[in-house]
Amino acid sequence: MKTIIIKIGTKILTNESNQLDLNNLRRLTAEISDLIHNHHLNCIIVSSGAIVSGSETLLLSPTTIPEKQAAASVGQILLLKEYHQFFSQHGIPIGQILLTKDVTDHDEKRHNVTNTLENLLAKKIVPIINENDSVATDEIQFGDNDILTSIVAQIIPIDLVVFLTDTEGVYDKDPTKHQDASLISQLTSISDDLIDQTLDAYDAKGKGGMKSKLIAAKTCHEHGIPVVIAHGRHPSLSLDDIIMNQKSGTWIQSENH
Repeated sequence: MKTIIIKIGTKILTNESNQLDLNNLRRLTAEISDLIHNHHLNCIIVSSGAIVSGSETLLLSPTTIPEKQAAASVGQILLLKEYHQFFSQHGIPIGQILLTKDVTDHDEKRHNVTNTLENLLAKKIVPIINENDSVATDEIQFGDNDILTSIVAQIIPIDLVVFLTDTEGVYDKDPTKHQDASLISQLTSISDDLIDQTLDAYDAKGKGGMKSKLIAAKTCHEHGIPVVIAHGRHPSLSLDDIIMNQKSGTWIQSENH
């Protein structure tokens, strides 16, 4: 059975009022459930959105590290509650894993995470992973879930990494500034030049940005893991269309593909 990681960023989980977008979360969980039930995929989710969820409840716009930690602590519970509610409607249980980026630096930590993930997937439970923002200050300041996704992909055998964002994929130039920008549907490699010329500006709402996704995708590519960067709010295509039929997005095949 194939295993995929789906990274869902803040921009996909929040609306224009910077509130948790329950409608899109409901849609995504339904489409992921379809991948599990009808295509027999193991799905791991790396999800942002805890700080936004907590901020909404606490009625604050966090600017300091302690405020962000508090918002993450409250929001993680609220976010997982929504995931549980939506996935349970499709008969799918979930489990939570909070990680910090040093997991690959310690053999015991890495081994424990691997065992947890493998056991959850064996029991048909969807692991939902996030950075441990409520205690790890450097993760809030410098980390992002794109990089975390690439780290998880190295911990357990993964057949595809899916980055969901608010654009169709990677463009040859900034689409917010150039009307003639063209989507790059296939990449055989990710050069440093491509990363350097990719601005975070057209992914400004979230913490990662397209540059971060390309850096993470390059890591996956170097470890032989294919990647797709695709729209998480596509008006006409489902995740089935994007992932199974490759009808949209930017696809970066692994080096040994």
